[in-house]
Amino acid sequence: MNTNEFVKELNNKYFNGELSPQFQEKLQQLPMNRPDVFAFVQRMFSYMHSSGMSAKDLTLMQADILGTLLARILPGAWEERVPPITVQGRHAVIDEYVKKNHWLSAAGKSMLDIGCGFPPFTTIETANALDNWNITGADPSLPVYLVYDAEGNYATFDENKTVVYFQPAMPSIESWNQLLSNATATKKHFQNLLDELLTHPAKEGFPRLELNPIKQYETDKLNFIQGGIGEIDIAPQDVIRCFNVLYYFKNSFQENALQWFAQKTNEGGIVITGGDWAVSTECYYHVYKKENTQLVKKEFAFGLDCLCPFGIVSWYCLHEDDPQKAELVKYTGIIRKDKSFMDAFYTFHDAQRATYKLCARDSDGYYGAADPALQPQELWMLAAQTLTELNEAGYHQKAADVLSRAGFKTRINEVGHIAVEY
Repeated sequence: MNTNEFVKELNNKYFNGELSPQFQEKLQQLPMNRPDVFAFVQRMFSYMHSSGMSAKDLTLMQADILGTLLARILPGAWEERVPPITVQGRHAVIDEYVKKNHWLSAAGKSMLDIGCGFPPFTTIETANALDNWNITGADPSLPVYLVYDAEGNYATFDENKTVVYFQPAMPSIESWNQLLSNATATKKHFQNLLDELLTHPAKEGFPRLELNPIKQYETDKLNFIQGGIGEIDIAPQDVIRCFNVLYYFKNSFQENALQWFAQKTNEGGIVITGGDWAVSTECYYHVYKKENTQLVKKEFAFGLDCLCPFGIVSWYCLHEDDPQKAELVKYTGIIRKDKSFMDAFYTFHDAQRATYKLCARDSDGYYGAADPALQPQELWMLAAQTLTELNEAGYHQKAADVLSRAGFKTRINEVGHIAVEY
């Protein structure tokens, strides 16, 4: 099957043939030699269809991400390793949730951030937000060498001087594509820089080399361990956070991970697993509490922006049996079936998109592209602002009321997310 046939088949199967010509054109860039990419897109469209999203609610920004960027950030582009993608401010709302959380009753103040990525921006931000806590970040991809090039793009290397990962200084679609359009050349570029900087080191500015760079971030309250789930030796913690990790793995792995989390959580402590994107947008998560030696599921929470996301994190996963996606699809699908709510939501939200030039609807009613003048951080700050405004206007409570009428025990939790309690 060629790309054109693939796009046509998915369009007919999941969107009644109604995807816009512009959206379909952008999908024509999907690489035919990457079955993992084709499977991802099909799975994502299936989730969207199950949740009741129409073709007109998909953005051209999503089409850009799928058509040009997706193939370059999936594990298939990194020798099947999970890429340690990091974005500053990603977990700020989750930090606030931990501060205010009413489930947590453990006596101490310790936290494990498993899968912290590198550079460990979010773990450092957590240590600042929870300034009287002991925080440990862990990730199997923590580097031995870190190289910045003249533009501030960086690459990480293992002890064998092999490139593990690289990322642009400003992670926009264009900058990602610039580095990843020829990954072999980019790796060679950074390997040459590493050899040069080992001989002629520079400690400031760009280009620059850092040895065992994780050490510079450690303090008396913040430390790091190289290793992943089930691999590290650590005492039980009051909070375990595992975000943007489990959706890479099958449900069987996720179940084993929860068993390990149970061993590594203090009685009365909590485990938070989920996903999100920049400025805590498209956030969703399960919360578990350790009671009588077992992890007990307490709630599933999500931001209202998962209902009509700008990006793809709401639907990002690599396996059909992902339990968190199943829950998110179920609840957003119920909300979307309530015409009265959706009519009011669209009226308010579409006006926001037009005001902020964030994928506003075109004359045919399709969500378009974001203003190209917006820098990535500015774009996602505005996306977060739309969520804040939706919540302030009471739409999160109205969505929670829809779920309550459907028979679920629902509340707005400590950080404004819609939470379904068990």
